[in-house]
Amino acid sequence: MGEISLSEKRGYGEQFDVEGLNFFRRLLAAIQNKEFVVFFQPKISIADMKISGAEALVRWYCDGSVLPPIKFIPFCERTGLVIDVDFYVLEETCKKMREWLDEGLELVRISVNFSKYHFNEPEVAEKIYKVIKKYNIPTEYIEVEFTETAYLDKEDLLEHTVDKLRSYGIKSSIDDFGSGYSSLNLLQNMDFQVVKLDKSLLGKGVENEKAKKVISSIIHMAKELEMEVLAEGVETTEELEMLKRLKCDTVQGFLFDKPLPVSEFEKRLRERNYPHKAKEDMGEKPTVKLNDVDFEEIKVEKKTEEKAEKKAAPKPVSRNRYMDMELDFDEEVSTKKHTGTLIVGVVLILIALTVIGASIFMIKGGKLPFGKKEAEEEKIYTQSQVDAMIEEAVNKNVEDAKAQTEKETYDAFKKKVREASEVSSGMSNFLRSLYPDDLVFIDGSKFLYVPINKDLKQHSYDSAKFKKDEETGYLYYTDDSGNKTSYFGIDVAYTQKDIDWKKVKEAGVEFAIIRCGFRGYGSEGKLVEDTYFEKNIKGAQAQGINVGVYFYTQALDEEEAKEEAAFALKTIKPYNITGPVVIDVENASTTERVKDLTKEERTSNVIAFCDAVSEAGYKPMIYANTRYFVIKMEIDRLENIDKWYANYNSLEMKEGSSVWEYNDPLMFPYEYKMWQYSETGEIPGIPTGVDLDVLFEKWW
Repeated sequence: MGEISLSEKRGYGEQFDVEGLNFFRRLLAAIQNKEFVVFFQPKISIADMKISGAEALVRWYCDGSVLPPIKFIPFCERTGLVIDVDFYVLEETCKKMREWLDEGLELVRISVNFSKYHFNEPEVAEKIYKVIKKYNIPTEYIEVEFTETAYLDKEDLLEHTVDKLRSYGIKSSIDDFGSGYSSLNLLQNMDFQVVKLDKSLLGKGVENEKAKKVISSIIHMAKELEMEVLAEGVETTEELEMLKRLKCDTVQGFLFDKPLPVSEFEKRLRERNYPHKAKEDMGEKPTVKLNDVDFEEIKVEKKTEEKAEKKAAPKPVSRNRYMDMELDFDEEVSTKKHTGTLIVGVVLILIALTVIGASIFMIKGGKLPFGKKEAEEEKIYTQSQVDAMIEEAVNKNVEDAKAQTEKETYDAFKKKVREASEVSSGMSNFLRSLYPDDLVFIDGSKFLYVPINKDLKQHSYDSAKFKKDEETGYLYYTDDSGNKTSYFGIDVAYTQKDIDWKKVKEAGVEFAIIRCGFRGYGSEGKLVEDTYFEKNIKGAQAQGINVGVYFYTQALDEEEAKEEAAFALKTIKPYNITGPVVIDVENASTTERVKDLTKEERTSNVIAFCDAVSEAGYKPMIYANTRYFVIKMEIDRLENIDKWYANYNSLEMKEGSSVWEYNDPLMFPYEYKMWQYSETGEIPGIPTGVDLDVLFEKWW
C-alpha cells in the first residue's frame, strides 16, 4: 500500500481536538508500519464438525499491547480510516492464503468485513476483486461480510456491490442478521449467499420456545432462498445441539475457538477435523482461555445482546420443513392391514352382543332407547329396522377403524422422518431404506439418487461380521465362525508430523499407506514430494510394517496424470514397496485447477495414472468417496482397478456393545479392497488424529 497523507483524508470530515488529531496520526502510522495483524476465527460445519471457513479479524499491536477492534474501529469509522483498514485486512488475508496455496495446503473460505462507509463510492467490488487477483486467489475462497446497518444508508450501492461481487464469483454475506428491522427487506432485495444469525438470538432460543421458532423460521426461509446459514456467538453445547436440530449449516464462537493468531489457525487448518469434536460427542464442553482482549469483545457482545432484547422478535414465517411433509402412506397402510382387520373384528363382536341383548330385551316387552334423551323418547323397532341400523353401525365403525389405522401409520411414519432429520446423515440413511435400488447421499444441500448398476461387480461384505477388538478398539472383519480375516492399517502424510513407528507397530498396525507427493492447487500445478515421506517410509519399514503409497492428483489431462505417476514412481524407487500405488482423486473443495473437468476427463486421467503404475510393475489403486466414484467419475470404466473406499457416516456402535452396526450396511455397493472407516483415529506414537483402514485381502 502506498503512503497515506493527511491531505488524502480531508474528506473524512471530523473535527479533532489535539488528542484526537494525535490518535488520527497514530492510526495512519500504524497502517503504514503494518502494526495491524489479522487473526482468524474458525467456522465449523455442523454436518461433519470440520473447519469449513474462517472470519478474518483485525488486531492492533500498539506499543506492546494487543488492542481489540472496539478500541480503534469506531474512531476509524468516524474518520474514514476504516476503508484503509478493511482493505489492509483483505490484502493481508490474500497474502497469507497465497502462501498456503504454494505449500499445497487445502484452503477454506475466509470472510473479510467491509464497513458501510465503503459505499460512498460505487467501485468497491472492482477494488476487492483487484486485490484478490493480485495474489491469484480463487474467488470462491473469499467472502465479503456486510453488516445489516449498511442497508439503511446506501441501499442502491450495496445492491450494486453485492451483484458485482457475485459476477466475479465472490460470495457475500449479511452479518448480524435479525438484530435490526430491515432483515426481511434484505433477504428480498439483496442477492446475498450467506446469512449470519446475530448472536442475540441464540441464548433465548435454548430456553424460549417462541425464540426457537424465530430461529427455525429464519433458517428455513434462508434455505428456501438457497442461502447458507451461519450462527455466530455459539458459546454452549446446548446452543450447538439446538442449531443441529434446526439444520443450521455452520457455527462460529467461543465454544470452539476465539480468534486465533495465524500460527494457531494454521494448526486447525492442517488438522481439518475439529480438535474438540471428541469432547463434544461426550458432552464435555471444551475449555477456552480468554485474555483481556477477549473480555473486551465479550463486553461489546453483551451490550449488543441487551439492545437486541429490547426489540420485538419477528414472527416465524414457516414451520420446520419436515413438520409439514405430505406423505403417501398407502403402502404403509397395506402392511398394517392386519391391524385394521383386528379392530373391525372387535367392533363387530361388540355390536353383535349389543344387538342380541337388545333383541332379548324387546321380546320380553322391554323398551329399547336409541334417542339422545332416553327419558323423553322411547321406540319399538322391527327386525328389518334393527338390521338396517346394524349395517349402518358396522360401516361407520369400519370407516372409523380404517381412518384410525391410517392416522396411526401416518403419525408413525412422520415420526420416523422427524427423528431421521435430527441426526447427522440420518435422513440419507432413512431414504436409502425406501429406495434400496439407488445410492442415496447428500451432495451439498441436495439429496442425490443414483441407480445402482447391477451389472458391475458388487461386494459381498456383511455388516454383522464387522467387530471391535476388545483390547485395541480397532475394527476388523470376521468369517462365519467369528475369526478375524482382515488387516488393520493407517494412512499418513505430513499432517501427522513426527511419528514413533515403534509404538505404532506395538499398537497392532499391520500396514501403512504413506503419501509420497501431491500436485499443488495453483495454476502452475507444481509436483511436490511430501515433506515427511522419506522419514515415514524408513520408520515404517524399519519396524516391519508393510507399506503402500498414495499421490494426491490435480491433473488436468492424461499427460499430467502420467507425469504424476512418473513422479510417484521415481520417489518410491529407492524403497521396497509391497503395497499399492494409489491415486487420490477425492477433493475437499472445488479448485480453479480441476473444477471444469468432466466425468470422462477425470476418469481418463485416473486410468492413465494406473496404467503407468501397472506398466512399472506395481499394483494401482484408486482412493475416493461415494460422490467421486459415482458422480465425478465413470465407475463402469474403473471396474478392473482396485478401489479404496472412504466413508465415515454409516458406522455406529451402541453403548456397552462391541458390535459395529449400520443404519444402511456398507452403502457403497461395488467391489472394493480396502475401507477407510475413520479419519479421527488415535494410535500410540502418532500425535494427531489419523485415518484408520480395514484391508480385506493381503497384498504382502
